[in-house]
Amino acid sequence: MRLMACGFLTACALGFVIAVLATVDVRPLHAHGTEARYVEEVDWPTPRIAHTYGLSYSELGLGAYRNAIEMRTVGGRQCVEGGLIGFDVDDDYGFDVDESVTLTLTYATAFTNPFVVVWDQNGGNSLGRTEEIQPETGRPLRTITLTLDRARLAGQGTRGIDIAVGSRAGLCLCDVEVVRSGTTDAQTAFGRVRLEVTDAASGEPMPARVGLYDSTGRMPLPSDDAILVHRFTDEVRRLWVSPRAFWPVEHRQAFYMNGSYEARVPAGTYELVVTRGIEYRIHHGQVEVRPNEMRTVPIALERYIDQPDRGWYSGDAHIHIQRDTTQDEATWAQVAAEDVHVGNLLQMGNIAGTHFGQPAWGMAGRFERDGHALVSGQEDPRTVHRGHTIHHNLQQPLHVGPEGYFLYHEVFEESHRQGGLSGYAHQAELFNGRRGIALDVPFGIVDFVEVLQQGRLPTDLWYGFLNLGYKLLPAAGSDFPYMDLPGVVRSYVKIDAPFSVDAWFDAFRAGRLYVTNGPMLEVTANGRSLGEELHLGRGARVEVVAEASLNPDLDRLDRLELVVHGEVVASESANGRDRVQLRTTLTADRSLWLAVRAFGERQEEGNITVAHSAPIYVIVDDQPFYQDERVPELVALQRARLRELLTEAVDPDRDLEPWDTRSLLSELWPAQRRLLEPRVEEADARYRALLAEVDDSSPP
Repeated sequence: MRLMACGFLTACALGFVIAVLATVDVRPLHAHGTEARYVEEVDWPTPRIAHTYGLSYSELGLGAYRNAIEMRTVGGRQCVEGGLIGFDVDDDYGFDVDESVTLTLTYATAFTNPFVVVWDQNGGNSLGRTEEIQPETGRPLRTITLTLDRARLAGQGTRGIDIAVGSRAGLCLCDVEVVRSGTTDAQTAFGRVRLEVTDAASGEPMPARVGLYDSTGRMPLPSDDAILVHRFTDEVRRLWVSPRAFWPVEHRQAFYMNGSYEARVPAGTYELVVTRGIEYRIHHGQVEVRPNEMRTVPIALERYIDQPDRGWYSGDAHIHIQRDTTQDEATWAQVAAEDVHVGNLLQMGNIAGTHFGQPAWGMAGRFERDGHALVSGQEDPRTVHRGHTIHHNLQQPLHVGPEGYFLYHEVFEESHRQGGLSGYAHQAELFNGRRGIALDVPFGIVDFVEVLQQGRLPTDLWYGFLNLGYKLLPAAGSDFPYMDLPGVVRSYVKIDAPFSVDAWFDAFRAGRLYVTNGPMLEVTANGRSLGEELHLGRGARVEVVAEASLNPDLDRLDRLELVVHGEVVASESANGRDRVQLRTTLTADRSLWLAVRAFGERQEEGNITVAHSAPIYVIVDDQPFYQDERVPELVALQRARLRELLTEAVDPDRDLEPWDTRSLLSELWPAQRRLLEPRVEEADARYRALLAEVDDSSPP
């Protein structure tokens, strides 16, 4: 067996690390952990530019670039060629300004494709961005001059960059010039503001997410009282609130605080936003700070709903934050500020190694306080050829060596031996996860699929497996820092006992859960709840009672639907209410699965307000709950994905860290394809057996 299951810094783990280091180029250590992004500093002396980097992520709105940096001489000039190039403007020239900045780029026409410029900006969503720029041709070198409106130059991007230039097809820059307009208003009058956030019911201080904006939409740089957040290897106090997160103003910068916060700010009137997840009402008001005075602002956040009081506790399936110690106070405060009760911190692996490391596993890796916990897990294995996988509640980390990395089932099986929960990330859509899940589901080793992420809840793949008679649970994960802040999407789990991490995972495994980014759900069928089986005789009645509610500060509730075998069979409109109940009766003429889902009024593509429950299984005369008439087409689809897994070529350039994995994927795939063949053949046989079972049970 190629699996490595070793404790943190045990002899076994140390031996494995040594074996890996002997064969791959591990990313170096930086401010906080190993760098999961491509970051390469370029020796390219340029006036007013302190640092130039080749990047994969800018953190200023451009990401997942895969072109590495190269130096090229064009027309006698030394030029930088790559996909994404970032610039840190010298702080001695300009830092935390608010003015137009002129950016002049000289590029090599033969090596430059359409590109975009982004920058750290004041006001609005804090991310300045140009339209796509079409390079001119006709001469070896061309120059373009752009105006960066309300540039801030406060180092919000990767490694403190202020400006980035990106092209998916590549670009080549031969000079860059930054010129300030010098129009920033000098602040002369300052006061102090002190925020004190408490729970309105208990009066206890609590962490929260905060936005504080002056009349122009500019947020003063947070003081050292703000929580220090680990974003990849950067440590930052300002964060960007994505459009998928509910926020009552257009300004999208925010910071986290833990109970109290104090800062020196320019005198004036500020707009203040304070939130704590989706159960609390949003505080949105104004604060006047006078010169040379302290303004203390008490904020008592009121609950819209008390989910723990009803037995429901939230969790985020997918957070990437490296911890150097188990008791990471800053990470705990960030997760608690979003009111996430179980934050699954995933060590992330690829065929070359791991990032976002965790200091311990099992009980030793948990940090719990005030009902909010950090728990070690992993997203590994993960490839672009057969998807990314997640494994929760592990007692030890699991990493398959390069020679057997594509044999995902070894990790799934060992995870289950440890009492873990395992599934597929990214809706099993990104990175060709549909191939991997097609291979692993028929062996009964996949517990869940991460169906809610990045403002989307696609259901075809998940419903398809349910309609084939496989029990597959939903999960929701933010994928911080790649996609959203922790808790923007979450799973709620029903616990019929005092909260504990073990009770949370036990309830998840039993299917007592739903996923949401806003609506809250309750549902029973003849008194049976989520994840349970209801056994009946043919023709029996099934009384379904469901309820949805939605914090009106987040969105207006639109409707609640009952889904049976993937089809909506009943729906109830909210009609302006923030709560709606659906009652209906079904006749159980065959086995089936049912679930409910609720929608808010926000329903644009990639940004919906939604919740979806796990199924309740209605078992009639002890027959399977698959959807007989759809099994042939669904089996055909999964068998096609199995063939695709073996016949499609690996594309190492599309992996998320190709600078680490490209050569290994290319070299090792042919041999690993052969290792996978018996497993694929067995999965195919199981699908064919299911098809034969349905054919045999069909009436003549």
